Amino acid sequence: MIKKTTYILLSSFFTCAVLAFIEHGIEINYVIKTVCKISFFFIVVWVYMKLFKDFHFKQVLALSKMGRREWLKVMILGISSAGIVLAAYLLFLPQIDLNLIQQDLTDRLGITATGFIFVGIYVSFGNSLLEEYFFRGFIFFNLPRKWGYIYSPLLFASYHIPMIMLWFTAEIILICFIGLWVIGLVFQLVNEKNRTIWASWIIHICADLMIIIIGLNLFY
Repeated sequence: MIKKTTYILLSSFFTCAVLAFIEHGIEINYVIKTVCKISFFFIVVWVYMKLFKDFHFKQVLALSKMGRREWLKVMILGISSAGIVLAAYLLFLPQIDLNLIQQDLTDRLGITATGFIFVGIYVSFGNSLLEEYFFRGFIFFNLPRKWGYIYSPLLFASYHIPMIMLWFTAEIILICFIGLWVIGLVFQLVNEKNRTIWASWIIHICADLMIIIIGLNLFY
């Protein structure tokens, strides 16, 4: 167990540190950064599977683990998460420079108005699955429970900060960090009973869809 825990902690921390460096240390577009993220996440999980042989890619994706009541609860939480995102946006809008965000997306990440639509679809459905699989399906489910509840949401929150650090003030970034940490805890709570990532993924999709809908204002 110690070896498994050590591997998960070190490999996931290293991966997120490298991704943070790639985010700002190398001038590459969003597509290449996405390929790097997918590759690093896959390699970390694949190596774990080869070393310890107690985890399989499919085991956290089993639909049979979700009952009707769970799906209803998830949908309510998903709609609520979208509402919270919208409320937070409206609350902090006076402190947000939308032109700065749009310029960063275009200049640094190479995202155009047309490209934003495709990026939005990927972020909402593909990237959300990738993150849920890595942070909840892999890290949380394979760490000792106490370690999982401490480490996974902290890493999840920290991993997002480099992506938004040029967009907001220090105060808003701190609020985002706390919010992401709380979200990480909630995602783990809704997943823990059935040991599948479907619940958190659906909620994650709803939140990301609202973010993308809001983001359309940047280009249209």
